[in-house]
Amino acid sequence: MVDTMTMARVRLFAVFRCLEGLVAHDEEARCIADGRREVLEFSVGGVGAARLAIGGGRIEFLPGGGGSTIKLWFPGAPQFNALFAGEGKPIPVRGFTRLGYLSGPFTQLTERLSHYLRPRSELLSDRSYRAANAELSLHAAFYALSEVGNHDPDGRLNAARMADGGVLVAAKGGPAMTVLARGGRLETRKGQAEGIRARMIFASLDKAGAMIRGEMSSYAAIGAGDVALSGYTPLIDHMNKVLGIVPRYLG
Repeated sequence: MVDTMTMARVRLFAVFRCLEGLVAHDEEARCIADGRREVLEFSVGGVGAARLAIGGGRIEFLPGGGGSTIKLWFPGAPQFNALFAGEGKPIPVRGFTRLGYLSGPFTQLTERLSHYLRPRSELLSDRSYRAANAELSLHAAFYALSEVGNHDPDGRLNAARMADGGVLVAAKGGPAMTVLARGGRLETRKGQAEGIRARMIFASLDKAGAMIRGEMSSYAAIGAGDVALSGYTPLIDHMNKVLGIVPRYLG
């Protein structure tokens, strides 16, 4: 079962965050983002707020509210989720004269992100596309993991079983992220954080992408030597149970 509040949090704090990395892989996205700087704030009742600073060929994700040129308010999670179905009508609070940016450049950027996060099999034969899909999907999955572990009913049960400490998730030659557990609450950080107690290291970015796409199970990957586990592995076991719920929200 999909929880409406968790879905909104995954979209606001995980999917939108992936726009940061999009411009590194997609020339079209870089060109779209190479205009006057705009800061879009999305404020969702009962969920929270986040901002996207877009300009100069870069995109930066900023958690929380603050200074912005365009601010959109959604009364609650259902209204924010409706935006992703093409049915949402946010309430503009700031930047009334700039609202065309939403239906123009911002929509174009989200479409480019979807191009990579929702791959078609024929596109995956292209090496550069496959690498972009793997890196963006890895970030989406593990940022979503913390939202699911903190808010989805099934996710909370498994997160509560995780001992305090960090799990380093990395791909050789690719990105690294840390999932931190504290008192049954999860937080995902970019890079290697302090307090690492376990490691989940993929043999390559391509192998990480294959597992995230569901082309192979984690057990098969371990057996084939495509992912190496070390340290306090019960942390990884419970983390993977939360990760198994993530496709409900990113599928």
